[in-house]
Amino acid sequence: MGYFEFVCQLCGVSFAISRIRRPDEPQSAAWDYSKTSFVSQDGRGYLADTCGKHSGCKLMLHHTDSETLELVDDWRDGMDEQFNGESEHIAGPGCVCRQGYSGWRIGVEEMRGCRDVQALVRKEEGWEAEEGDQEWEREGGLFLTGVGDGSPDMSPLMDISPVRHGVDEVWISNTTWIDDDNAGLPFHPTCFEIFKKISIERMGRVDVHGLWMWRQLEGQYEDLFEKFPRHPAVKIGNEQWWNHEPGDEFLAANPVDIPGLAVLLDGLRRTTQSVEGMRPWNVNDGVFLRNYKGPEDAYATLHCTFPPCPPSPSDPFTKLPTELAYMVANYLSSKDIAHLRLVTKTFLQLPNIMFRGFLLQDMPWLWEAREFPQAEMDWFQLYRMVKVSWGNLAGLRNRKRIWRDVWEVVGRIERFREQGKIREDDLNVMDV
Repeated sequence: MGYFEFVCQLCGVSFAISRIRRPDEPQSAAWDYSKTSFVSQDGRGYLADTCGKHSGCKLMLHHTDSETLELVDDWRDGMDEQFNGESEHIAGPGCVCRQGYSGWRIGVEEMRGCRDVQALVRKEEGWEAEEGDQEWEREGGLFLTGVGDGSPDMSPLMDISPVRHGVDEVWISNTTWIDDDNAGLPFHPTCFEIFKKISIERMGRVDVHGLWMWRQLEGQYEDLFEKFPRHPAVKIGNEQWWNHEPGDEFLAANPVDIPGLAVLLDGLRRTTQSVEGMRPWNVNDGVFLRNYKGPEDAYATLHCTFPPCPPSPSDPFTKLPTELAYMVANYLSSKDIAHLRLVTKTFLQLPNIMFRGFLLQDMPWLWEAREFPQAEMDWFQLYRMVKVSWGNLAGLRNRKRIWRDVWEVVGRIERFREQGKIREDDLNVMDV
C-alpha cells in the first residue's frame, strides 16, 4: 500500500507531527514522524542549503559507540569523516525545515496531545457497558477506544491506553474506500471534545451516530481532502508526508488545555484586579473610560473608550437617551459599532457588559467566557487582549480553526438528517 498518513476526521491535521528542538532543550523535546527518534540530518551542507547558513541551525551528533553527544555546525570545513552514528537537526531561530515544527516557534507544552489518536468504533455482539462509559456510549451503537500515538502508516492503531471494552488495537480510516465499514473513525480527543460541545449546542445531544454516517456519506478522498473547506494552512500541510510549514505551528497547538489561559482569564476578573489607566469601577452604571498610548495599536485605538464629549447638534444619536442608544448598539456587531464610532460621539463610551456580548458573538469558541459571572469580568480587556494578541495565542487560534471545521461538520449532519440520508437504523447494530 505504501506510506499514508491518517488525519483527524474533524480538523484535518495529521497525527504524525514532528518537532525539532532548540539547542537548550532536552532530547525528549524532539521527535520524528513516528516519535521513535528525532528529525535526522544526512549529508554535509544540507542545513546551509535548506535553512540558510545564518539560520542558527546545527547538528547534534549521536555516536553509536557511546552515549556521547556533540553539537556542531553543519557547514564547517572539517567535519569528522570517521563519524559513526546519526546526526540530529537542531533548530536555530531562523529554522525553516519542513520535517518538523521548530521549538523556537512553539513549545512542547503547547503541543501536548497533538499526536493523540482516539477512534469511534462500532459495537459488536455481546458488548457490555463498563464503568466510565459516557451516556451516548451506553445508549447507542458506537463507543470510544482508548488513546494511541499518531500512526503514520497503513497499520492498526496499536498500544491503545486505556484498553476500553477489550480493544487494544484497531484499524482506522478517514475514507470509505476499504471494504470493511467497521474501521474506526479517528480524531484528536481534543477535537472530539469540541465536537461534543457544538453537537450539544446545536442538536441537544452528542450525535456520534451522525458523525459516523457523515464519513460514510462523504467518505471519498476528494470530499475530505479537497472539497471540505479547511483552513489554508491545512491544505498546505496535507501532503503524503505532513508538511510542517514554518508559521503554521498553531495547527499543532492544544485547543483545549491552553497553557496560561486560566491564569490570564483570572487576572482579568474585576474583583481581583484594577486595570491601570482605568477609572474606578462603578457597578451602578458599568461604564468605563479607557485611553491608549501609542499609535501602533490600531485595533485597540479603534475600540478604545474615550471620556465624555460635548454633544453635537448635528448628531441625531446624541438626542437618544443613553439606555436607548445602548439598545441600538446591542443589535450591531462589534465591527459595525467600530465604524459607527467614527461618525458619532454617542458610542465613545460603552458599558463593560456590552463587550461580553461582542465576545459571545465574535468568539463562540471561547467557552470559558460563558462560565464567568457577568459582573466579575473585565470584558473589554478580555475582548481587546484576544484581538490584539491573536498572533501569540496559538491554542486559541487552533481552537477557532477547529470550531469552524466542526461547526461545518455538524451542519452537514443536520442537513443529511433533514434530507433523510441519516436515519437511526443506519448502523444496523446487533442486539447488544
